Amino acid sequence: MSEVRHSILYIDDEQNNLIVFKNAFFRYYKIFTALSGREGLKIINKEKIHLVITDQKMPGMTGVEFLEQIVQTHPATIRIILTAYSDIDFIMRAVNKCGIYRYILKPWDTRELKIVIDNALENYQLSRDKQRLIHNLEEMNRDLEQKVKDRTRELDQNNQDLIKINAIKDKLFAIISHDLRQPLLSLGVFLEVLKKLPDNLSQNKWSQFHAKVSTSLQDVTNLLDNLLYWSQAQMGNREIDKRQFKIHEIIEKNIELYRESASQKKIQLLVELLEEDVTVVSDENVLNLVLRNLLNNAIKYTGQNGEIMVILQRENTNLKISVKDTGVGMEANQVNRLFEKEYHGSTPGTLNEKGTGLGLKLCKEFIEQQSGTIGVESEIGKGSSFTFTVPLA
Repeated sequence: MSEVRHSILYIDDEQNNLIVFKNAFFRYYKIFTALSGREGLKIINKEKIHLVITDQKMPGMTGVEFLEQIVQTHPATIRIILTAYSDIDFIMRAVNKCGIYRYILKPWDTRELKIVIDNALENYQLSRDKQRLIHNLEEMNRDLEQKVKDRTRELDQNNQDLIKINAIKDKLFAIISHDLRQPLLSLGVFLEVLKKLPDNLSQNKWSQFHAKVSTSLQDVTNLLDNLLYWSQAQMGNREIDKRQFKIHEIIEKNIELYRESASQKKIQLLVELLEEDVTVVSDENVLNLVLRNLLNNAIKYTGQNGEIMVILQRENTNLKISVKDTGVGMEANQVNRLFEKEYHGSTPGTLNEKGTGLGLKLCKEFIEQQSGTIGVESEIGKGSSFTFTVPLA
């Protein structure tokens, strides 16, 4: 039998029987006694009782009536009933309604009752151990199920990441094989032509070739920058580095960078700065990327003798920067979809210049990461105006 000291409640309306029972078994168990069913209910609701032995015939509440009350509230407690009557109907009622472990005829024999009690308590302990084992197994099963769910979720995430990486790789390869190849081929052609030019070539001719080579190099550089920033953004490796800096020098530097490209189409590059230089809070590299993409697009879609203007305006706590052109413009449907991630359209420029469609998506993503906004207004044949904001210091 288990070494646990079990508690027994013995109920009998004869005081002498209670004394005899307690004297016989107090060395083995923790004994509680009651003279009535009502008194027994108070004890069992207060103490942890493992086994109840009750006399059947008692005034006020019979043994069966007592057991019927505790069977719902204390279902694990083992139940034994004592009776001096061998009425089969009574016994069947006790078994069916109370789920008694045994019934014992009075007067009981101490040794026989000890064996019955020990067997009953062993059965109780086995039942409790079984329930504990089932509970532990259920907990282990829940833990295992949760681990399987977590692992499945992790594998699903890894699979999604792999799909995403493969998509990025495919996009990079497509751009490298198509969009990057063309300007590099153009550079190769220019270099071959330069080899065959006479030494006494006029300054004007040299300037023309130099401008074309510079434009091609600029296209390649801009494309590579976009690819680098785009791949970093897709992989989550690009962090915004906000700092304070003056804006006028940044604007003028980027305009000068595209002055040569604009002159090839005889496009005027104009700037409308603020009366006083202001300080903004932004990632300088990101700001340069946005300006380069907007200026490059404006030149690409503006025809001969056109005009591009960069305008700076204060707007509450932000600086609003607009790049306006007199180019070909866009239809409303294209304007509405221009910044969508799923939209991959790219229209050739006025001189059939190629594009990847990455630039504007990068602009939107990085500007919004800096708590700014970007938008466009355009009309076919009347040009486009791209406007974005950056916080003022």
